[in-house]
Amino acid sequence: MKKKIDFSIVFPVMNQADHIEKVIRDYHEKLTKKGFSFELIAVINCSKDKSYEVCQKLSKELLGVKCYELGGCGYGLGILRGLKHSKGKYVCYLNSARIHAGEMIRTLKYFLVDTSVIVHGVRLRRENEKRRLGSLLYNGFCRWFFKIPNRDINGNPNVFSRKTYEKLNLQFTDSMIDLEMLEKAKKKNILVVEAPIYDYSRHGGVSTTSFKTVFRLMKEAFRYWARTRLFGAS
Repeated sequence: MKKKIDFSIVFPVMNQADHIEKVIRDYHEKLTKKGFSFELIAVINCSKDKSYEVCQKLSKELLGVKCYELGGCGYGLGILRGLKHSKGKYVCYLNSARIHAGEMIRTLKYFLVDTSVIVHGVRLRRENEKRRLGSLLYNGFCRWFFKIPNRDINGNPNVFSRKTYEKLNLQFTDSMIDLEMLEKAKKKNILVVEAPIYDYSRHGGVSTTSFKTVFRLMKEAFRYWARTRLFGAS
């Protein structure tokens, strides 16, 4: 009889061929040493490098590693695909370009204190003033416009039970999946517990975040508002 999986850990992968093998091996090693029952689900999202080949090789080598390749693009789309294929009692999604194994495991432990809540990672440090200011603008806008109390809308990892996952019924295929999760949690009276993330440095590659990213997020937020308020998306 197959061992039941406790945690399904989903992460989109986009142009991370230079470091994703090291990341997945580190996740796998540290989760195994800590005695977690888990599966790691990499979803290759619009990559133009060899990210899929790297992840596919690891899926054949390491027990519990799975790999899928998207036909389209979208951060949320990658998460939704991974969640759809997940088998765990609990689910987690994260940014594999920046979340380190130690931070992920500490967040999972936060969640195990009370599995009825959503544990939402909150980044405490930013790499530079541009990222910090951009984050303040976007998070301030979302808190004001959508009346969401959380201080880091796009923070991660996010961890919740399968029962909560079914209640949330996440649908957004872009970066608004985080906003959708937090707003639905508020409407459904699901407690969101914030877990501090101290190290959010990149594993490799070059960050593409700029003020254009902030304006893109705001544009997506307005589309989110239209779909949820004007067109009745649940």
